[in-house]
Amino acid sequence: MKVIVITAQKKLFEGDASEVILPGSDGEFSVLEHHQACMYSLRSGQVRIKFSNASRQDDKAITIRAGLAKILNNMLTVMAETF
Repeated sequence: MKVIVITAQKKLFEGDASEVILPGSDGEFSVLEHHQACMYSLRSGQVRIKFSNASRQDDKAITIRAGLAKILNNMLTVMAETF
């Protein structure tokens, strides 16, 4: 799936991922390819991006303060307040 992580100031990540683990307001949750369209509120924590053909060392983690996650048409957009 296509993943974009942005703040009002800049783009923090753009690329393809097999799984993204997000710090949801009600607890951590995972987004996989072809997830149902929805929006989630995010709390402070780490956005963990996993790549399909990579070792665990290649996974990416981005710390955010809060924000929103939008999933639509196999694309995840994370709009973070700050990083």
